[in-house]
Amino acid sequence: MKKKLFFLLLCGGMMMHLSAQRIEVGTPQLVREAGTEVFYPKFTPDGRTILLTSVNHSGLKSFNLETRQIRELTSAAGAGWNPVVSVDSRTIYFQTIDGRRTSFYAHSLETRETRRMPSFDNAPVQRSQGTLRARTTAQMPTVVYVNEDLQIVVERDGQRTILTPNGQDVNYIWASLSPDGTRIAFYSMASGRVYISDLEGNVLANLGSIDAPVWLTNDWVVGFNEVNDGREITASHIIAVTADGRVKQDLTPPGGKIAMFPAVSPDGRRIAFNTLDGNLYIMEVISVNN
Repeated sequence: MKKKLFFLLLCGGMMMHLSAQRIEVGTPQLVREAGTEVFYPKFTPDGRTILLTSVNHSGLKSFNLETRQIRELTSAAGAGWNPVVSVDSRTIYFQTIDGRRTSFYAHSLETRETRRMPSFDNAPVQRSQGTLRARTTAQMPTVVYVNEDLQIVVERDGQRTILTPNGQDVNYIWASLSPDGTRIAFYSMASGRVYISDLEGNVLANLGSIDAPVWLTNDWVVGFNEVNDGREITASHIIAVTADGRVKQDLTPPGGKIAMFPAVSPDGRRIAFNTLDGNLYIMEVISVNN
């Protein structure tokens, strides 16, 4: 009898703990300018601007959250592929692709001027395997990215390390560094699952099947889950998962929105996402229970 009572109390305590680990969000608000299809949102470090592009990464736009205006920075092919924003949010660095030729540019959000970058000397970005990467700085001592060989790369303390947390023959995408800079969320193309590892590549948790993981807090990761009938995507939801993989929560309300590719504001108070038809929505994060 005592064992049964202890078991019931233990289960009850675990259920209370799991139910307490919840996120409260507001209703997603449509914010994009009518008639403009946008995809793959990315917040600038100051949280005032969201970068957007087309479904095939051609062109680059900026959406000002204060004025609610979208401005086209360029229509060039490839410009929306992994643009890099300076830590002070004043400059956007991007690439363009013309046939086999790749060019690199810097755009000032203050003056709205765009200049070509003939050199990366003294720039907060570097060219790595043909694409732009942020440099490590005092404000950003660790940089994590996936290279063109689909390997996870960690740069810190002047060293570049390739991680193979699920094996050397596995391809990886969507690597995201936690806010405290100690862990990485990444997607393994071999298993179709998201994992958490430390900076040495030791796997700490399996978060299951979600796409495009990004950190909301040090305790929560958000991504999306899509439903495909074999011909087309029929549904997709923004999903939050605790960093230990124990709790999963659907953040999008029931309805017809096919929500994909979430981006989290630097303060963790907003989640932006695009829909399959190119609409931009933002959800306010009201509270997070860790």
